[in-house]
This record gives sequence, structure tokens and C-alpha cells, in this order.
Amino acid sequence: MRLKKFALRGLIFLAVAVALCMFFARTVQTITTPKVQLVTGSSGRYEEKMKFRAEVFFPEDEEIIVPEAKELGVVVKRVYVKPGHQVQAGDIIFTAEAGDSAAKMKELREQYNSKSSELLDLDVKNRKSSKESRQNDLYNAMVEAQNALTEKSMNARMAAVEAGIILVGDVAEWRKQLALVGDDVPEAVTKAVTAAETAKSACDAAKSAFDSLMEDRKMRVKDDVFEYIKNRDALLKVMDEIAQEMVELSARAKAVTEVRAPRDGYIVSLGVTEGENYDGVKAAYKMNKEGTLPILRAPVSSDDRAIADGTKAEVKNEVYGTEASSVQETVINAEGGKYLHLTMPSSYLEGNASAIRRIVSDGGVDVTITYRARQSTTLLPPSAVRSEGQGQDYVYLVQRDWGGFMSGSSMKVVKTRVTVLERGDKVVSIAEDLSYQDVADREDRALTDGQKVMEYVN
Repeated sequence: MRLKKFALRGLIFLAVAVALCMFFARTVQTITTPKVQLVTGSSGRYEEKMKFRAEVFFPEDEEIIVPEAKELGVVVKRVYVKPGHQVQAGDIIFTAEAGDSAAKMKELREQYNSKSSELLDLDVKNRKSSKESRQNDLYNAMVEAQNALTEKSMNARMAAVEAGIILVGDVAEWRKQLALVGDDVPEAVTKAVTAAETAKSACDAAKSAFDSLMEDRKMRVKDDVFEYIKNRDALLKVMDEIAQEMVELSARAKAVTEVRAPRDGYIVSLGVTEGENYDGVKAAYKMNKEGTLPILRAPVSSDDRAIADGTKAEVKNEVYGTEASSVQETVINAEGGKYLHLTMPSSYLEGNASAIRRIVSDGGVDVTITYRARQSTTLLPPSAVRSEGQGQDYVYLVQRDWGGFMSGSSMKVVKTRVTVLERGDKVVSIAEDLSYQDVADREDRALTDGQKVMEYVN
């Protein structure tokens, strides 16, 4: 009986010892075995929202120069527009003062008054003489014809030089010189030579008429009268030129006092600043080319994925909300910068909408483009897809050993190469089909191929 009690106690102690050993063994195993989360690859089309900052961009622009400002000492007083502003024909762009116009006008008036006094003195001295004569008319016609011949001859020579032809001698000989060149004479040269020939005929006729009159004693006037008429006509011509210059100066000064938009459009940029001089040579401002509209332009880095033309986009602004847009094209400019060109939302272009100038003032607008892959692939969390370098991507697949009657189940990880097609912040697309396979993720320590692991228990 006592032997049975001892045997029973021994069995109890043995059972307790075995239980304690198993407990501590499991505890040690639990402590030393890496813990992982199990994720399953899903099948679907890779999708990623791409964020850009787009600015207003004018694909074509036109420089607006105010040539009336030349040599007027123009100082800009006030600029009424900013880049992005929409203007209509006649709107004031800027005002200015032509500081030198008053001094130039005074100088011209003094010249005019001086010539007027000369004319008055000449008329007083020749008060009994006629102010007109057939002789003087023919003389003036001859001078004008000679001037026309000089101009047309020079034009013909220059046109010929551009074509590699040298015209020499009298105008009457030029047609023969062109004939020697053959059929390769440009039309512009032929027309210029014809004009010179016509001018020569007119000049010869004018000289002949004047010579004939000078030989007719009945028609000739005295030399002193002829000289008087010539001098008087010369003074009138100078006075007319000064008067014309005064009119032009006044028009130029008025044109720069208030510089107005020549047509409807958008201000692209400004070349003038309040308080600074404007010389009338450089562009005072730029407008969009007539018939074109502004678009949105977003810089693209070399790491950004290619986006197909026509891809839908959303433009978001705190004031104007969210509007629809789309990608027109991807371009590379002369400096090598890569950009997306997107359509401007139609609501931004309506009427006198202030959206364009607001976006320019803000420095841009937020654009979201949703990229979608064309085919379905296996999708996994980014943390589950590891990399050893470019093109060296892998995952740890989990293999289960369900054990036997005397042993429990276990898991181990198997390092498996994968082909990454797309990688984003929230999901990675791989080419291999891993549907319904467990993948190790977010391990609590480094893993090695074939290592046993345990699953996190929440």
C-alpha cells in the first residue's frame, strides 16, 4: 500500500516536472522566435494619387513695346496691372511722364518761329514778285523725280546684291545684265529693276520739260524771281516738316501718358516698374498671343511615373474649390525641365473671373492626378516587399508545418524573389501571383531565409 502511494507521488512529481519543462520551453521559444504579421496579397489594379503644384503658364506670348517712348525720358508713374490680370482693349496698363517732351516741343517751336520770321522777311523783300511760276513747278518736279530715281536705283542694287548679282553702270543697261544671268534671277530683283527703269523715265521726262521751258524766253522768269520762289518753297517745306514733327511729338507724349491695352487678353509679365525709366526699346509688358489661352504647368521629377495624355486631374483651391482638368501632354523645355501641361478649368476662364490672377498671386494651385495601372496584379503593403538594391526585390512567404500527434504546428519564412511593377506609399504592385498566400510583414526583428516565426496575437 505504501509502495503504491510512493509510486503515485512519483507520477505526480514527474507530471509537474514535465509540465514545468514544457511551459518554460514554450516560454523560451516564444521569447526567441521572431514575431510577424501575416498579410495576404490581393489581386487588383494598382492605383496611386499623385500630388503636384501647378502654375499658370502661357504657351505663347507677345511682347508689347511702346516705341513712342523713345528719346522722351519716360518715367513710369503707376502700373495698374499684374501678371495674370485679364484686360480688355483700351484698359490702362500704366501711366507715365515724358520728361523730355516739353523741352523738345519748346525747341521745335523756336525753330518753327525762326523759319516763319525768315519767310516773312523774304516776302517783304520780294513783295512785288510773284510767288508762283511754271518754271518753279517744273524745277520742283525735276528734283522730286531725281530723288525717286536715286531711291529706286538703290533698292534695285541692294536686291541684286542679296541675290549675288552686281548691277553696274546706267539703269538702262541693267536689263541686259540680268539677261546674262539667265533664268535664275529672283522675281524681287526683276521688280526692283523695273521700278528703277520707270523712275528713270519719269526723271528724264521731268528734266526734258524743265530744259524746254528754260529755252523758251517767253515762259522764263527772271533769275532773282526764280531764286526767290525756290527759297520760299524751301522755307515752307522746312516749316511743314517741323510742324509735322511737333504733331508726332505731341502724339508720342500722349501715347505714353496713358499706355493702354491694344486688345483683349491676359498680362503675362511686366517689363516696367513704378518710378523707373522706360526707353521704348524693350518690351513694356507681355500679353498672351491672340487666340491662345493660359494653361496649368506642373514640374515633374525624373522619379515620377509617366502619365498618359488625357489622364483626368483635379485642381483644388481654397477659394474656388475643386475643379476638373486633364493632362494635355508632357513636355521638356529648352533648359531640360520636364513638365505636365494641363487644361485650365473652364470656370477659371469665364467672363472676368479672377481665378487666373489669384493663382499667379498664390504661386500656383494644387493638382491631384489618380494613376491607375492598366492590368490587375498582386498588391501588397510596401513594408512587406523588401529590396536589396534596384531590381533585387523579395518577400518572405510563410510556410506552415501542422505537426503530428506529439508535436504542435510551426511556421517558417521562405525568401522569394518578386518583380516590382509599381511602388507607392501605400501599396506595391508585383508581377507574381501571390493570391491567397501568407506573407510575413512588420517583424519585430530581422528575418533570415528558412527561419521559424510566430504570428502576432492581438
